[in-house]
Amino acid sequence: MKRLLFIFASLILFSCCNKTGKENHSILGMEFMNFNEIDKLSDYSKISDTTIYGNNSEPKHGILHLRDKKNNLIILNNITSDPKNEKRIFKILDTLIIPNLDKPELITIGYCQINENNDENLIAIVDKTDSLKIQNIRRIWRANTSTNKIEIVNNRNGINCFNEWFLD
Repeated sequence: MKRLLFIFASLILFSCCNKTGKENHSILGMEFMNFNEIDKLSDYSKISDTTIYGNNSEPKHGILHLRDKKNNLIILNNITSDPKNEKRIFKILDTLIIPNLDKPELITIGYCQINENNDENLIAIVDKTDSLKIQNIRRIWRANTSTNKIEIVNNRNGINCFNEWFLD
């Protein structure tokens, strides 16, 4: 019995001290001036880049939309300036992965309103349309600059989006 107890205790002790070898593959917290400086983003192409001013005279946050062969990657980032050369430095705060969409769908960022007030923080999957107002919003998220997270919006009441590609 003592021998079994010793073996059991040894297994627990060694398993607690043994690292599994798993590496953190997250890009959260990484900083860049150009997104392709980050190796994990080298296969992505830039679709759009939106700055969020909020109540500030200088942008403090941004939303970067990238795409590769399989996915859309939406990145919420913090914006600071390099004191040496005034270039913008972006720090990744949160990400949202959206599998590539069907042909009649698209992602729009910053072209939605809540109760007739523009909200540059909204990210939506919408159906393509030839009209100014988008009729069908499939999913919607908000880049919350207080929590530094991209959060799903479940209540779509009062939310409408505009077709940024509409030509009158």
